[in-house]
Amino acid sequence: MLRFRARQLSAAVTTAAMAMTVTGAFALTAQAAPAPKAESKTKVLNWLAHKHSDSMPRKLRKGGDWTSYAYLYDIKKGKVGKKIGDATAHCSAVEVTPHSVIAQCQSVLRTDHGSITVSGTVDHRGNGPYGGDAAITGGTGKYEDAEGQVEAVFHGDYAKLRITLDD
Repeated sequence: MLRFRARQLSAAVTTAAMAMTVTGAFALTAQAAPAPKAESKTKVLNWLAHKHSDSMPRKLRKGGDWTSYAYLYDIKKGKVGKKIGDATAHCSAVEVTPHSVIAQCQSVLRTDHGSITVSGTVDHRGNGPYGGDAAITGGTGKYEDAEGQVEAVFHGDYAKLRITLDD
């Protein structure tokens, strides 16, 4: 019995010593670790999409889908600038009520410098304004490896897009 207690005591001392060594090593590692990186920078693009055409049916049911095509314009200092590209979207109605439609949409925003792909949900309410947020799912050209989000506000045939690209 005495040997059993001696083994328990020895095991407890060894465990405590190992724990202190590991804790000390973590403390030294934490002190020696470099300072965390500063927050990543973001780039914000303000664009306007002007709808040219769409195939949205007049009477929409859950599961119904449609496509849209729009021209893209740059917005600088609050004013609409030159045409920079176009946009396409494919949307599916996931919920339909008498006054609104919730739709899941995948879009491609194309410019001469590359494309940004986007996926998100939009709450349609009449001619608007209404909106939704979407995740940037990728890109090409200048926007290769794009990450971030798009905030969209729709009103009639126009959508104001605030694109936040994470660096």
